[in-house]
Amino acid sequence: MSDLFVDIKLPTGITYQQPIGLYIDGEWRKSDSTAESVNPATEEPITSVYFANEKDVDDAAHAAKKAFKQWKKIPGAEKAKLINKLADLTIENLELLSAVEALDTGKPLELNCKADIEGVADYLKYCAGWADKNHGKYIPVTSTKFAYTVPEPYGVVGQIVPWNYPLSMSGWKIAPALAAGNCIIIKSAENTPLSLLLFATLVEKAGFPKGVVNIISGYGPIAGSAIAKHPLISKVAFTGSTKVGSIVQKLAAENLKAVTLECGGKSPLIVFDDADIDQCIKWASFGIFYNSGQNCTSNSRIYVQEKIYDEFVSKFTKFTKEKYILKDPFDKSCELGPVISKIQYDRIKNYIEIGAKEGALMVTGNEPHTFKTGYYIQPTIFTDCTEDMTIVKEEIFGPVVAISKFSTQEEVIEKANNSTYGLASMVFTKDLVRGHVMAEELEAGMCYINSSNDEDIRVPFGGYKMSGVGRELGENGILAYTQVKAVHVNMGTTL
Repeated sequence: MSDLFVDIKLPTGITYQQPIGLYIDGEWRKSDSTAESVNPATEEPITSVYFANEKDVDDAAHAAKKAFKQWKKIPGAEKAKLINKLADLTIENLELLSAVEALDTGKPLELNCKADIEGVADYLKYCAGWADKNHGKYIPVTSTKFAYTVPEPYGVVGQIVPWNYPLSMSGWKIAPALAAGNCIIIKSAENTPLSLLLFATLVEKAGFPKGVVNIISGYGPIAGSAIAKHPLISKVAFTGSTKVGSIVQKLAAENLKAVTLECGGKSPLIVFDDADIDQCIKWASFGIFYNSGQNCTSNSRIYVQEKIYDEFVSKFTKFTKEKYILKDPFDKSCELGPVISKIQYDRIKNYIEIGAKEGALMVTGNEPHTFKTGYYIQPTIFTDCTEDMTIVKEEIFGPVVAISKFSTQEEVIEKANNSTYGLASMVFTKDLVRGHVMAEELEAGMCYINSSNDEDIRVPFGGYKMSGVGRELGENGILAYTQVKAVHVNMGTTL
């Protein structure tokens, strides 16, 4: 057991034991390969963890299948107690989980990570409340026949989470799947495995039966693909890029398993000339620079009505320079840390170069910074953008925003919908009638009126078009992990 845990000293001064193995069937185990996790702020390795192969996924699937036979019989109220216990343990370990997440991802400790962990606990409690309330319906057919429906769990569910919100996105999947009565195999992103592995120790401490929750690390093309196509796994839930989401869907189609996909986005934020500009600027900057722009729902396209365009650009640029200053993630005042990796750093920098070459005006982003190591990118604002530009069409997934102007409501609707994505949209106006009309016209799974990226665990989350399939959060998040059985009851009708 000891060689499956390593001592790590955090920048906060805490030394803790980090699991590095695979958590399968209630036990920690090794695999035949390992990979390093790297600190994005220092570019230094943190530790190596074991990465799952196809055999490990197969073992986890069989363990979950076996555990499901008993787990499905446990009353919802008892499941709720276990889920609530896990929520309590999450809060008890808030400081540790947050610090590990900051170390592994480069996310600001105070602003991002703690809020993420608190959100996990909140959603666990929310879903625990559903565990004994997922009822079916009575359907009268004739005087001698009725039917009823039974919402049943899928059984074994595979889940694949991204690197931008390792524990938060895990919570979005673990909580409803367990509340609905499923057993799970969840795989972290290959470059952010640490916080989810640590979370596995809390699952163990909470007292979940062996095999109900299996947590692994691994490469997408190996472990992720094995999850997507495994015959014992009846549903797969994925959050990540649209490109990989398409691969997951194709693999899942081999045995027609149910699929939930939350993929990329290029969300438009629309500012009408009657908007409260100062409030809009606060929300718009938050919506693109929070988490270094590494959000599927980031408002990376901003459309401003021409009458207030110059004023908006001037105030938005000034506010960004004053508020979003690059700092170490463990600095208590940090609101903008590094991006996740060298690969992502180079990708974002390449988009910035393309934006300049294609004629967009960079008003901020070239300023030097003091960090000698780390994948730090200054918040970058492009103005005078046009619809044919790459930075307007493609998801950058970094602290880069493209601002354009528009004249009429009809024009901006056409521009906003001119995208293969359809995850989120944002509208700023004091005219609530126009706000609701825009919400109806915009082709996106979510529309924020006079705010941005303030989702709520009680409200469904998901997109249209290439942004995904299905919904998470709220009641829809629970239903996504159930399938409906219809029972016909004949009380006397004869043939």
